[in-house]
Amino acid sequence: MDMQLFVVSLGLAMGSFLNVCIYRIPRAGMSIHSPRRSECPACREPIKLVDNIPLVSYLLLRGKCRQCQAKISVMYPAVELATALLYLGLFLHLGSTLNFVHALIFVTLLIPITVIDARHYIIPNVIIGTGMLLGVFIVSLIAYQRGDVGYLLTRLIGAVAGGTLLWLVAILGGAILRKTAMGGGDVKLMALNGLFLGAWPELALVLAFSAIGGAVIGSLLVLSGRKSRQSPIPYGPFLAVAAVIVLLWGELFWGRYLQWVGWH
Repeated sequence: MDMQLFVVSLGLAMGSFLNVCIYRIPRAGMSIHSPRRSECPACREPIKLVDNIPLVSYLLLRGKCRQCQAKISVMYPAVELATALLYLGLFLHLGSTLNFVHALIFVTLLIPITVIDARHYIIPNVIIGTGMLLGVFIVSLIAYQRGDVGYLLTRLIGAVAGGTLLWLVAILGGAILRKTAMGGGDVKLMALNGLFLGAWPELALVLAFSAIGGAVIGSLLVLSGRKSRQSPIPYGPFLAVAAVIVLLWGELFWGRYLQWVGWH
């Protein structure tokens, strides 16, 4: 229980940091290091440390800035809570292992990618680049621990295969639709997925789940009138959610699929 509490606390703290990344990275002239203290977007007053406690401060302040009473976006506590729950779920699923650290890094990268792409239609290169470096490091560490060079090779092949696969899908989709089917950020994200997950059948599952999710959510948005058929819909969030599903239950889904088609 003590370890679970630590993991949840770590998730809340990291969620707070990810909120900083989500707000600052897409904005020109800002970095995650400067300004040193977060400020209210409405009144620009620096946020006191006592008002910056993950999740707790939002509840105590009733979702409003202490200084100007402007509403605080529900995204902030949502990201903190989602990060904490994902961390706990990964710990319960994987335990205190190097695979848990691997999954933790991966999910921590996917959260800001999901929110930034959903809000700004971009997947920042700085997150992808950082993810690639961390990914190569952690898969190399796992390969060394296992004494299995093949594990590292499959992940490196997965990165190349992931990027190439979605690049081909983007080219084909663009030719059919006669417009840009998806951005370069999606291609880079798929490469990141391949690095952390492997090539086969993981990438096939990610592509299938993301396509289904995108089709369902896109249709619902169009039917509800929130989007038109011509409106762009960011694909990154669907790739990220699909990657988490494959990370946790990929083997289960693949096994059930093989049973269904009678191959196993």
